[in-house]
This record gives sequence, structure tokens and C-alpha cells, in this order.
Amino acid sequence: MKTDYTEFTEYVLMNKNTPVLAFLYDEEAHAIFKITEIINEKYAPLGIVEYKTGISRAALNNWWKSRAIPASRENLKHILEELKIDTTLTLLEKCSGLSLSDQYWIKKNDSKVQWEDVNFFENPFSEDVGKLLFGRTTDSQNLNLVSPDCSSDGDLIKKWKIINNKRCLIKGGNSLNNQEPYNEVIASKLYERLLAEDEYVPYFLVEDEGKTYSCCETMISTSEELVSAMNIDSTMKLRGNQSLYEHYILCCKNLGIPDTEDKINKMLTCDYILANYDRHYRNFGAIRNVETLEWERTAPIFDSGSSLWARTPTIEIPSFKYKGKPFKTNPKEQLALVTDLSWFDIKKVSDFDMVVRNILSQNPLMDKNRINIISNKVKERIIEVKERKNILEKNYSLETHSINDSFENNDYEIEM
Repeated sequence: MKTDYTEFTEYVLMNKNTPVLAFLYDEEAHAIFKITEIINEKYAPLGIVEYKTGISRAALNNWWKSRAIPASRENLKHILEELKIDTTLTLLEKCSGLSLSDQYWIKKNDSKVQWEDVNFFENPFSEDVGKLLFGRTTDSQNLNLVSPDCSSDGDLIKKWKIINNKRCLIKGGNSLNNQEPYNEVIASKLYERLLAEDEYVPYFLVEDEGKTYSCCETMISTSEELVSAMNIDSTMKLRGNQSLYEHYILCCKNLGIPDTEDKINKMLTCDYILANYDRHYRNFGAIRNVETLEWERTAPIFDSGSSLWARTPTIEIPSFKYKGKPFKTNPKEQLALVTDLSWFDIKKVSDFDMVVRNILSQNPLMDKNRINIISNKVKERIIEVKERKNILEKNYSLETHSINDSFENNDYEIEM
């Protein structure tokens, strides 16, 4: 174990140009050894602040590791071998921890570098890492590793690319039928019919070297950060009598995040229609202004490709019981959490099964039988949502009549 502090590198965690804390970093272990000074705690990432004790080294290390490409990413082992490195944390260090999902980064304690000099929102970045992630052959001796691809999340292959001066995320699908990119477009079409423009991230298809991918623009500006539901959920202790849903809603209300219940209602409903099996706590959340620290809005719905039985063999789709996320493992029970469907207009999605059919038909790796089964299942699920809406409206009507009856059967005196 190292005992001489001079063996560590002194870094500062930054939020744009605001220093958050100083720490000693062990470059051999790729870990924070010690927090030496907390400078501006209120500007810290939510993920490093524990609700009982505040900022901790353990939480900071977990947050730092979570920014790196996950070990489950496709092609990762080959990439690490190609680069002759043993961990994706090395890649994260090369890009100073910079991301296109927030404004946090690290710099050496004596560095004069400013956020304007290095951020990926305003500066060009290398595509070398992205090419490697997509299995492209490159000259590994002369790679530029300064890229937002070093801090991208998720299992599917993906890369950032500047298109018409916009930062766009290009994402692939599974190796069997490449269905996920088409699912993202289907989801966008569903959201377009049911939701407001600011309630979802639109995806479109792109071609790259003969293969089809989904593509979307980054959802935040240079003054914002995407805060995951995981970090929001950890701001309060889960009580024994609380459901996961109730706890998350309470955490959002406690932080002051607006319209949470309404947005979660919409997300859960659309996820049910799409049979989304991977709405985990890292792919929904809220948007916070990093300068004012005000919570601006619930994050628009994004990352809906893991849906529509993308990895389920065709013969198993009719009877396959996938596990729901994030609040209930039974999808029907999760739909039952939805408290308001007044926004759901069945007329706008009465023919949506045909939209599903038409988009999936563009995928050369999918046959007509699979497409028919999936589109018919979507039609069934839309009907089930309509039935849920009828139940809610009936219950509301009964409650209203009950309240009116209680007023009619009682005399009240008005004091002046």
C-alpha cells in the first residue's frame, strides 16, 4: 500500500469552471485515494452526496467508475487488448472524465485549463475511440483518445459524432436481428402522437458502412446536466412501508423536480405499449441547471430500443413474460401505477400497429411472421391501456358522485 502522498496525483473535480473538491488520485489503481478539500459541495454531482453523511470517498469512487464504459459493452475485450490497457478507466482519464450528459470533469490541481478549452459541446473531438467501439480497424499506435465515447454508458455499441455542428449519438442493435435501432424510431413515432415535443428525444435511422443505426442529438445544453433516477432515488432512505414508485416520486418532490408524476405516468404507459424490458434507473431522470442549481424539468424519454421483444425468439413472443422495470417486475402491475390517462387519446394510436409494421419492414434481418406477431402484440397492448383509462375514469366518476352526494345530504353554515 502506498504511504507517501507524493506518489498520488492531485486533481480537482470541476462543474464547468466551478471547483467542487480536491482529491488525491492513485493512477495505478485508477481510484480516488483521499478527498483533501471540499470546496463547493452544492455544485457536486448528486451521485457523490450520501443523504446521511454528505460527500464521501466511496461514493466519489463509485460515481467515477460509473462514468467509464461498462465491462458489458460489446467488443470491449477486443478494444482493451488492442489499446494494451486493462480497464476503461484509463480511457476515462484520457478525456478528463468529460461527457456529453453533464458538465463535470477533472483537472490537475495546478492546471490553468478552463472548461471552454476542453468541453465536447463546443470543441471538436476525436472519432478514434468510436471507430474502435464499432469494430473498425485503426492504427492503434496513433490514436487520439480524447472523446466523449470514453464516458458513454450502456451495453450496445455506440459512438458520438458531430453532424451539422450537432452532437449526435449513433447506436447499434443486437447481433442477431439489429432490431433496437428500428425500435427507437417506432418509439419516437409513438411519442410524437401522444406527447409534447419536449417530452421525448426523437430518434432517426442512419447508415454507416452498410449497417443501420439509430441516431439522436444530445438532450442537454452547456448549462445543464442529466441526473439519473438512480442518483435522485438515493437522496432519501427507502422506508419499509414505501413502494419503489412512491419513494422515487417523494424524492423528486423533495428536490423540487416539477411534474414528476405526470411524466412518469406517460413514461410507464408508453413503455407498456412498447414492451420495454430495460427501463432501468440509469435511463430516465431529470435535468438540472448546473449554474443556478435549479431543477428545470423531468428528462425527456430516451433510450427505448430495448423493447418490442428485440432479443426474444419469434416463436416465444406470444407467451413470453418479460420482467418489467423500474418499479414492478410484472408489467401489468407497473401499468396499474399510472394514476392519470386523460392525456391518452386512443384515436391517435388506433392504427399504430401499422406504423410498427412499416418501420420493422425496413429491417432486412426481420421476416414477415416476426413483424406480424410484434405489431399485433402492440395493438393488444394499446387496447389494454385504453381499458386502464376506462377504469380510471369510472373510479373518478364514482368518487365525484360520492363527494357531491355528501354535500347534498348535509347542511353547512357559512360564517361571515
